[in-house]
Amino acid sequence: MGMAGYEKWQNLLSTHEAIVSDLFVESPFVHPSVMFRKAAVEGVDGYRDMGWPEDYDLWLRLAAAQVRFARLPETLFFWRERPERTTRTNPAYAPEAFRLCKLHHLMNGFLKGEREVILAGAGLEGRAWYRILGEAGIGVRAWLDVDPRKIGRQLHGAPVLATGQVTADGVKMLMTVGARGAREVVRRSSARAGFVEGKDSVCVA
Repeated sequence: MGMAGYEKWQNLLSTHEAIVSDLFVESPFVHPSVMFRKAAVEGVDGYRDMGWPEDYDLWLRLAAAQVRFARLPETLFFWRERPERTTRTNPAYAPEAFRLCKLHHLMNGFLKGEREVILAGAGLEGRAWYRILGEAGIGVRAWLDVDPRKIGRQLHGAPVLATGQVTADGVKMLMTVGARGAREVVRRSSARAGFVEGKDSVCVA
C-alpha cells in the first residue's frame, strides 16, 4: 500500500514546479524510468556514494544546479515490487538515510546559516527531524500542530502552537507532516500565515 501511494504521488508531479515543491518529501522519480542529459549529470559530478540513496542525492544536486525537470504524461514504465529489492534491503535506503540526505542538502541551501526553525508537525516524523536538526546545531523555536490535545503543551522545551498562532517573521519552517492529505492542510495554513514555500518554508517527510 505504501508503494502504491508513492507511485500515485509521483505521477501527480507533472510539472517542474510541482516536482521541485515536493523535492524534500521523497524521491520524485523512479530511477529506471529516468532519462537525462549526460552533460548535466557530469556537471554535478555524477553519482556518488554517501551512505544514502545515490539517485535521490543526484536529483537534489541537479535541482540546486537549476536543472529543469519534466515528466511525460503517458504510463511507460511498469514497476515490479519484490521484497528483495534494494529499496527494501539496503540500509542506504532506510528512512534515516533519506533524512540525512535531505538534511545535508537543506544545510547547503534552504537552511544555510540558520540556527533555529519552526517544525510544523509534532508527530513521529517531526520528532525525528528535531533529533537530527539538533545534532546539526539547529534548534526548534516552536512546533505547530492541528491536534488540540497537543496544542498548549511543551515539547522538548518549545511550545506546541496552533497553525493560526504563528506568522512569518524570518524563522524558517519545515513542514514535517508525513500524511499526504494533512500535508496540504499545513501548506494552506502556512501560506495564510505569510510563509512563502521555497523561501520561508519547505515540506520534508
